[in-house]
Amino acid sequence: MSGKYGGVQRLLQEKVGREIPYVHCLNHQLHLVVVHALSAEKAIQDFFSICNALYNFCRKPTVALQYRGDRLKRLLDQRWTGHLATVAVIVSSFEDITSVLEHVSSARTYGAEVRMEAVGLLREVSDESFIFICHFIHKVLLLLNPANIILQGEDTDLLTGMKLVSSAAECVRNLRSEDEFCILCDTVTASTKDTPVSAKRRRQVNKNLTEYVVEETTGANIIDKVELRRLYFSALDHILGEIEVRFSERNSKFAAALAALDPENETFLDVKSIKPIMDLTNSTIVETECIVAKQYISRIKEEESQQMMTTRRLLSEHHKVLEAMPSVLSALKLAVTFGASTAMCENSFSVLKNVFTDNRRAMNHTRKSQLVQLAFERDLTKKMRNEWKDLVLRKFNSSTRRLQLF
Repeated sequence: MSGKYGGVQRLLQEKVGREIPYVHCLNHQLHLVVVHALSAEKAIQDFFSICNALYNFCRKPTVALQYRGDRLKRLLDQRWTGHLATVAVIVSSFEDITSVLEHVSSARTYGAEVRMEAVGLLREVSDESFIFICHFIHKVLLLLNPANIILQGEDTDLLTGMKLVSSAAECVRNLRSEDEFCILCDTVTASTKDTPVSAKRRRQVNKNLTEYVVEETTGANIIDKVELRRLYFSALDHILGEIEVRFSERNSKFAAALAALDPENETFLDVKSIKPIMDLTNSTIVETECIVAKQYISRIKEEESQQMMTTRRLLSEHHKVLEAMPSVLSALKLAVTFGASTAMCENSFSVLKNVFTDNRRAMNHTRKSQLVQLAFERDLTKKMRNEWKDLVLRKFNSSTRRLQLF
């Protein structure tokens, strides 16, 4: 969509004759952060390959009858939420997964190939590094998931989206410490304490080394902390680096302008910072209006010291006062106009796919759009059965009941 020659941005700019900023969907950006950052480590790639093999194995009819845990999710490169769902199931149903693998690997009722696959998966799943990566990925994706959910909201603007991403990045940055790494290692050690270890053949000790060989554990940690520490900090660095690059490489001046329209920001109503966003509509910002508005809003914040002032709240509660300062009011409205995600648009495409079936190919465009709107706004449609029922029937009875199907 941002192509230099045939992209939507270029075509619209040629049509209206002015610059139109391109805002990459923050949900897609967050998805690319997770995919690219986690794929940089070979161990994490192998982890998700094992998860995918585990999903396919548990789908076998004979295995599914014995599996009692939560259902594993399919991994899709287009949506990293499937990765979070899969990792969450492995964390919560780890005992059920290992038990079914042990049962299948030891039962002769299953074929040789199925038993061999179960033995291999059991060995990989029981490995400490697999459990460590599982808990690590689960913790990181849980920190990014709230931002992903809120960004899909219809009324989430770009300024709020940037704040959410910044907050999520700060939470991930807090994980980059030795204490957090040790806590994660302790969690893995506690979860693997009761994991059965396959018996090994007792080796015969050389008689010449009898006095020097130690046959018992020396108390060292089972987990190879050197490699896991490198993996832990390297993966976090990749995630933070991807976030910094992808969310700062484009529209930096508009991000600064939106930040200057945040009442809690230090650069609130700074004329130079706001100018790029006002130039999009060929509007001018009056400096005196900014000074008066800034002083007025600062007094409101002092009176309401316990409540945080947001741009939307400022527009809804003090719209009458801001009408006396039209340039400031216009700038604040522009701040909440920038969208942060294309999730709602993609949802409408999904609804269109469900509505536009083979049996509905002959309908005209108007009727098709109305059906899509009814299906998309299902929350409002449900109200027609209850509180809006009498109103709809009265409206339906007031005019002709003949429907134009074509």
